[in-house]
Amino acid sequence: MANIPVNVSDEVLAKEAYEKVKPELAKFDDDDLIQVNVDVSGALQTMLGVLPELRAIRDQIAKELPFFDLASFDRLEERALALSFAQTAYVVATETPSELQPLTEQGVELRETLLRDAQALARRSLIDGAQLANLKGVNGYKNIAQDLQSLSMILEDAWPNIQGKCATTLEELKTASQISTRLSRVVGVREQGPAQVAAATDARQRTFTLALRTYDDARRAVTYLRPGEGEADAIIPSIYPGRPRRRADAERPGNPSATSSGTDAVASGTTSDPSPAQTPPGVTPVAASAATAQNGGAASKGPFLQD
Repeated sequence: MANIPVNVSDEVLAKEAYEKVKPELAKFDDDDLIQVNVDVSGALQTMLGVLPELRAIRDQIAKELPFFDLASFDRLEERALALSFAQTAYVVATETPSELQPLTEQGVELRETLLRDAQALARRSLIDGAQLANLKGVNGYKNIAQDLQSLSMILEDAWPNIQGKCATTLEELKTASQISTRLSRVVGVREQGPAQVAAATDARQRTFTLALRTYDDARRAVTYLRPGEGEADAIIPSIYPGRPRRRADAERPGNPSATSSGTDAVASGTTSDPSPAQTPPGVTPVAASAATAQNGGAASKGPFLQD
């Protein structure tokens, strides 16, 4: 089960980023897509974690690699956030009831805590107790989600008057809202059925392809500028640590780092990638065969702008 976002604003930013990249995702042919055979959460941590160091050498890239696609480079954060949104949607769409059990239990417990605090505040006329009459109970994801959202909104709206007068914290209110959002998505997916699962699977693979290409292009640029052993990896490590990946497009004309041992490409064309990631039952994989999906795709031009 994927971790709940740190806060609601993170999720909003991720959704906005996804909406911005959707036109690019639609341009991919199925045989352009890269297979998702890595832990996406870990890959996202790596992609977002390297941003400060990449920004620090941006001017050097612009100066020494005049044909490098800086416009794509500058959108790495946006594309990683878009992948975060797509990954969350995929996890929600494919979660089983047993995987949701810990989240549901957390939601029920938090609902009870917030309700008790709200009832105590209502008795002291610090909030309007009539607002609590519309709570649904804990029977089903939808009811739990609605109650958590209602309680968090009631208490947050009254926060200037209740701060320091109850045990509730703002962090608990944020968590309640996050769990509510997660469970509400589950309800929506259950109502739409297998088509939603297929759509979430396709969206994740397309967004993964876009984000990974952008990241790999940045790696090749850094490897060209910092050819010393381990220098590039210290700035922008592979998301496939310890495992070479075949990248047929590493031999593209105009790519000065194609033969560098610091990249993910290997001239032999072999790969030690594990078996393809499991696809949910009843869902046809969007990707082509692993050998096709692992290359950069016909649509990829790499980090260097071409005529």
